[in-house]
Formats: sequence, C-alpha cells, structure tokens
Amino acid sequence: MDIALFDFDGTITHQDTFTQFVKTAIPKRRQKWGRIILAPSIVGYRLGFVSPSNMRQKIIKVGFRNVPTRLIEAQGRTHAENYIPTVLRPEALERIQWHKARGDRVVVVSASLARN
Repeated sequence: MDIALFDFDGTITHQDTFTQFVKTAIPKRRQKWGRIILAPSIVGYRLGFVSPSNMRQKIIKVGFRNVPTRLIEAQGRTHAENYIPTVLRPEALERIQWHKARGDRVVVVSASLARN
C-alpha cells in the first residue's frame, strides 16, 4: 500500500474554495466591518508582508468571532454539499479512485490554515 497525497484547492478543485466559503458564511455587514478592521493586514498581504496563511487566520478570527461552532459547522456542511461539487476536477477524482482501487491510502492536505 502506498500513500497518495492530494492538495485540495487547485489540485482536486479548479479554484480556491476558502474565499467562497467566507463570502457565503460570514454576513455581509460583518464582512464590511472586517475589511475596515483588517485593512492594515490586507495592505500588508497585497505588498507581500503578510502570508496567505496568516491572512486566512485573521479573516477567520474576525469573521467568526463569537459565532457558535455549531453554526459554522452547519455552514461548512452546506458549503461542502452545495458548492464543493461544482468546482471538483473530474481528472483528480479519477486519480483518487485509481489510488483507492489499488488499495492506496489517500490523504487530502491543505495549507490554508497552517500556522506560521
């Protein structure tokens, strides 16, 4: 048995899924306030001083502050059921099935929220 590692965004999917989740899961009003609160970090990100991972962490912290975990999990399930299937790469799914048929262990990885 081999281990097959697949990156999620950009390998299994044809686009980033984090941004769409944020846009649908965080209320518009909180998004507007978040842009104001995070303005210095956004500028730093665009200039290359703030890493993508760090920026994602900041967005999650501001966007979901004081939101019950059960609500975030429900939004995540909805996102996974309704949005994710629309951005999957058929060729990636075929390759995953190929590995599974061989008895390989398939592991999906993501660096999206890795700590620096």
